Amino acid sequence: MTRLLASWLAGLLLSTTAQAHLMPAQQGSLNLLDQAVFAVVAIPVSALPAAVDSDRDGRLSAAELQAPEVNAQLLQRMRLFDGEQAGRVDFIQVMAEQDERNPASAAGGGHFILMAKFSFSAPPLALRIETDLFGAAASEQQLTLKASRGSEVEVAVLSTMRGSHFFFRQPWQVLGDQLLVGVEHILLGTDHLLFLLTIVVAAAGWRYWLGVLTSFTIAHSISLTAALLGWVQVASSIVEPLIAASIVLMALLNLGQKQVIVRQRMAIVFACGLLHGLGFASAISDIGLQGKALLISLLGFNLGIEVGQGIFVLSLLGSLALLSRLARLAPADWHRRFQGFQAANLANSLAAVVGMCWLVERIGA
Repeated sequence: MTRLLASWLAGLLLSTTAQAHLMPAQQGSLNLLDQAVFAVVAIPVSALPAAVDSDRDGRLSAAELQAPEVNAQLLQRMRLFDGEQAGRVDFIQVMAEQDERNPASAAGGGHFILMAKFSFSAPPLALRIETDLFGAAASEQQLTLKASRGSEVEVAVLSTMRGSHFFFRQPWQVLGDQLLVGVEHILLGTDHLLFLLTIVVAAAGWRYWLGVLTSFTIAHSISLTAALLGWVQVASSIVEPLIAASIVLMALLNLGQKQVIVRQRMAIVFACGLLHGLGFASAISDIGLQGKALLISLLGFNLGIEVGQGIFVLSLLGSLALLSRLARLAPADWHRRFQGFQAANLANSLAAVVGMCWLVERIGA
């Protein structure tokens, strides 16, 4: 086992010299080998107490990572279990990441690398992780982990709302896990929700709503599947600004077109849906899906996206129906005073402004 540990560390150190970053931010891997689990996880600096960052620059240098409090925090806040048996930590080491702004700088990166070896009395059959090592920024609120056990590979997405996960469970359990991840991803994805708002308020009528929502669903399902299977690779630095641009486009179309042509709008929504599908896939596609749980994970995640979308749209339509009913009860002078006011125009105007802000921010990121 000592030889295996040495080989593992040597491989990690060699890979560090071969690439700028050992592990992308908010990602990690767990490798099960006999009675041991080897972990490599990229952790945001803001997940640790502010006192650890002695110069308050939002980064951890190699010197700052030597503080005893760092290892103490990691041992308490990331734990592995086999059923109810806690894994014993045989080895733990932290490494500063390269400052992406200046590779020659010794300031360190916005995240650092945790490497650890956990041991159990027998090969773990019900591996579970528990952690709350999430950062303060919105982009640091989830952690994608890939666990490998021989030829079996499973991907889990942990978040501030769900910091625990069982690996290598039954297919129906994997399906349920990924379904919840999909629901959470869209309901917490403000850009996707804002786009849905722009297509729902563009016109009224079940025929229109059914047409555009079906078009959006088919489109993002196609690109989501293609991305998660590795058939399409588009950098998030390209996808995210385009998603923001799609919100601006839909909002301006709504404000500029007096009459919506359903088939034309369905085609535009379909094109935008392809972009949003790539955005959905970014939740887990960067680390990859493999192994026999691939199709189950993909199905569950996709179903979760649809369920979350349905929850939002039904809630939105219900709110619009309620506002319409309340408007009928308003006094006559209220109607005369606000005759020219349309809630849809206000929603589209706000969507255009917010989408433009996101577009500028993402282009500059």
